[in-house]
Amino acid sequence: MTVGAKSTLENYLDQEEHDSNKVRGHSIKILLGYVLVHKWHLIIGLLMMFLNTFAVLLEPRLFGYAIDEAILPKDWLRLRQLGLIFTIVIALRVVGVILQNYSFELLGQKVSHDLRCLLFSKLQRLPISIHDKNPAGRFLTRVINDTSSLSEMFSAGFMSMAGNLLIVSGILVWLLLLDFKLGLISVGILPLLIAASVYFSRRLKIAYRDARNKLSALNAFLAENLLGIRVINLFNRQALHSSRFDRINQWYADAQVDSIRIFAFFQPSITLASGAAIALVIWFGGKSTAEGSLQLGVLVAYFSYVLSLFQPLREIADKWNIFLSGMTSAERIFSILGWQTEVDAGLAETKAFPIADVKGKIVFENVWFAYEEGRWIFRDLSLQINLGEHIALVGHTGAGKTTLINLLLRFYEPQKGRILLDGKDIREYDRRSLRTSFGVVQQDVFLFSGSFNDNITFWDFKSGRNNNDLMNDLRRIGLDNLITTNENKLQERASNVSIGEKQVLAFARALAMQPKIWILDEATSNMDSTTEMVLLDALKKASNDRTLLMIAHRLATLKSAGRILVLHKGVLVEDGRHSDLVNSDGLYSRLYKYQVAQEVSRSRFDETARDTI
Repeated sequence: MTVGAKSTLENYLDQEEHDSNKVRGHSIKILLGYVLVHKWHLIIGLLMMFLNTFAVLLEPRLFGYAIDEAILPKDWLRLRQLGLIFTIVIALRVVGVILQNYSFELLGQKVSHDLRCLLFSKLQRLPISIHDKNPAGRFLTRVINDTSSLSEMFSAGFMSMAGNLLIVSGILVWLLLLDFKLGLISVGILPLLIAASVYFSRRLKIAYRDARNKLSALNAFLAENLLGIRVINLFNRQALHSSRFDRINQWYADAQVDSIRIFAFFQPSITLASGAAIALVIWFGGKSTAEGSLQLGVLVAYFSYVLSLFQPLREIADKWNIFLSGMTSAERIFSILGWQTEVDAGLAETKAFPIADVKGKIVFENVWFAYEEGRWIFRDLSLQINLGEHIALVGHTGAGKTTLINLLLRFYEPQKGRILLDGKDIREYDRRSLRTSFGVVQQDVFLFSGSFNDNITFWDFKSGRNNNDLMNDLRRIGLDNLITTNENKLQERASNVSIGEKQVLAFARALAMQPKIWILDEATSNMDSTTEMVLLDALKKASNDRTLLMIAHRLATLKSAGRILVLHKGVLVEDGRHSDLVNSDGLYSRLYKYQVAQEVSRSRFDETARDTI
């Protein structure tokens, strides 16, 4: 692989290399706990497995009895009796195989269903910081591909191997019982076969883990590029991204070929051992039969048992790759299930309610924060926002405005200092109740596919709200005219509505929560000035007597704010009203005068263009 290809892939793979080793050796024990939840499927499957094993082990011995007790003595009555018994054994075997396969397949699907639900619930409860560091495609691989691999392991891997191991054990017992000396000779090749199996299985486990990591990287790349398809088309980079995908796809294909190459040597080793064992039986067993020390029927049964011995061993080899792939997936699944969550599982299933007595006084006391160690965003930040104040946060890109909101909502925790809400450290509040107390409208609005009202109520059918209720709410605050589309259904990523309409719906979603504190993070950045003023007027009505924090780059929209906090490189450098800050000749004054000059220049350009036309 070239250096360029490797650097392309590292962004999608690095975390995967660390996770898969965390639960190695414990996966089977953990998995057994999930299996035992559906114990009756397991019990029925195991009973049918024993029934099938009994039938398989009885068939060769019936051949021997037929030769020694019926064919050679010409006892046709005995032959008919043995034929009837053989028919019954075959019928039992057919029934056993059907019920065994159905029970284990059902067990695999139920365990996979449980794990998919657990994984999704776990992902919902993980800290935002983990989602920020991991591509969505990586988690997609865990929830879909890895659980499917685990299901296949049950239906065609682990249980099939267990049944075949049971058959092998029974055959070994029969070989030793029929003729102990010949039995030792015929199974003498097994230690070499076991050694080869251990050697190849270790290499296969590494190969399958590597292939799974590459698949995760492939899914991560695909998910990211599908989300960014508009940008790719806008800049006509289809060929470039196809080339990048080809490199990652080849990386995954190479990993798959490595595992196939190892398995290609594993299967012939079993065939070689089978041939050697049969040759030994022919040599020593034939000689004993010729000398009269071994019955012909016993020799025939012996041949049948030896052939039957290596058939399940071949199936074990065939299923071994499925088993290893499934266990690799189990390790990756359980590594996520072992991660620390923000919210306990039981609490996450209940509805969150705003903090009943929250007033809205916010204090940052000597707060230090860094996303990466040593790269401080805030350095000893202290500020106070009083009850009911309307505050604007201003500063250059990267000043820490959005980070301040992330800390206030406890998406991240400060390394030093503390944040108080109504005099109480926010770490003492339940995260869910804390966040429900805030009404947040962001610049980058995410809407789910579905109806407008679904996005407002989040499919809370008990609320009794419908689309008419939504429009009535918007009408009361003067926003109903901003919804111009006739469609009530949103497509994926809300591609059938304008960006401004998305932000109106996001505002309505926050309004439905009846928040105690409002936060607008560049919420009107994609609106024209008229629409922006309508929305800000509606916000003023909704946030009356409530604390409001606004982040905006267009400073003209912040004139009505009671106070303006100016951040610069994570430090609060100015605090005051718009008129005072403009006259102070500080950072805010320079920013405001620059934007005013830009607006004047743009206005003159528009007038010149109109006159020219």
